[in-house]
Amino acid sequence: MIPPMTLLYDIAYFFAAIFAAPFLALKSYRTGKYRTDWPARFGRIRNAQPLALEDYQALKHKGQEPLCLMLHCVSVGELNSTRLLVDRLLATEPRLNLVITTTTDTGTNRSRELYSRPEYSSRVRTCRYPLDFSFAVNAFLRQVQPDAVALVELEAWPNFTAIARRRGIPTCIINGRLTMRSFKRYNAVRVVTRSMLRRMEFITAQTPTIAQRFQALGARDQTLTVLPTLKYDAADFTEHSDEARALAAATGVSQEHLLLVGGSVAPGEDTALLECYETLRHQFPNLRLALAPRRPENNAVARRAIERAGLHVVARSAHPDGATRLPLTTGEVLLLDTLGELKHLYRLAFMVFVGRSLTPMGGSDMIEAAALAKPSCFGPHTDNFAQAVELLTGNNAAVIVPTPAALTLLTAYFLNHPQQAEAMGRRARDVVWQQRGSTDKTVEMLLNMLRAKTGATCVVAAPLAQSA
Repeated sequence: MIPPMTLLYDIAYFFAAIFAAPFLALKSYRTGKYRTDWPARFGRIRNAQPLALEDYQALKHKGQEPLCLMLHCVSVGELNSTRLLVDRLLATEPRLNLVITTTTDTGTNRSRELYSRPEYSSRVRTCRYPLDFSFAVNAFLRQVQPDAVALVELEAWPNFTAIARRRGIPTCIINGRLTMRSFKRYNAVRVVTRSMLRRMEFITAQTPTIAQRFQALGARDQTLTVLPTLKYDAADFTEHSDEARALAAATGVSQEHLLLVGGSVAPGEDTALLECYETLRHQFPNLRLALAPRRPENNAVARRAIERAGLHVVARSAHPDGATRLPLTTGEVLLLDTLGELKHLYRLAFMVFVGRSLTPMGGSDMIEAAALAKPSCFGPHTDNFAQAVELLTGNNAAVIVPTPAALTLLTAYFLNHPQQAEAMGRRARDVVWQQRGSTDKTVEMLLNMLRAKTGATCVVAAPLAQSA
């Protein structure tokens, strides 16, 4: 017997799907999205059990039950923020195996790339998160059989959380993030949101402000804990790498170049960066520009913008590792049209602009560039990373540029004052370093939740190293 509210949600989803189908079909035609994994979207999962059969039998022989934690990461950003968490969980609890789910195509592809490596293959499986139809959720949970579920940042759905509760599967939100825009959207369906949040065993919010928003939506006070974003712990502080050197050789970035990198840029921001470059490149002959669009479907948009500016596109996809290209000329712009290489591009930069911030899109991750000691700037629309922006700008470790003209002025300043730029980059790295520690606390909370569910005794993780 399907509970009345579950049936109501299924009916609402059915009519929403009919209404949205033409729009999704058009978007699929234009971008290539929504064309794959449809059995998985409806809960039919292949190889859902992560633990290798021989490992499972060995645990059984010792009288120990394997533990399964489902970790839901919507897309690439959440995957990147939880990589260290995954490693710490696996190292801490040898009986633990993980099912990592994703929603977007880019997230699914990236998770398969990351966790198909030999060190993860026997204990981690990746699969698509199901649509929130009750039959899809039931099929998914029946196959995966997690002992607990952790939702990264938010991404809670009413049928999923209700069915997990009925099956006795504890659910939590880790690294909780709730922008004002998202808060208003969830508040519009507050009755539904409240019921979902009340089902959570605990919620870790990235800032006190975010915790207050969760509370206003109905989360129980005793379930809320404030922990800085996991991105601080996941940040890579290594300023040089073999991957960055290979990227530089393949695309023609030389040590003499002063590379301005636009990372995770949205359409329109590429134009602002190109205007900045056009204004300054004749005055500073060593200045070069690299654009890294936030989404793959925006690569063509950036390419057209470069060509309209009368510049030549040097696409990373056309220059793979293994060859050495002639140095970039002042009339060329590097287009990073591949996935997973932004960090390596940042390592080559003298200055970074972090995108989706001149336009009201909430901003992108500026922690990665800050950890690499790069002087950075971003626009005024950074709700997604409010705490990081406050810390960085409050410590004179990053700059907000409200307009394209301000971006050009700041770039010129950094080019004329390289020592001040380097000092800002060092301050940024120090800010990120001082915020580390949330991973250890999250590991402990997740293992305690598993212990309460299964009765198992879980070991608490040793703290992360506290020195560089």
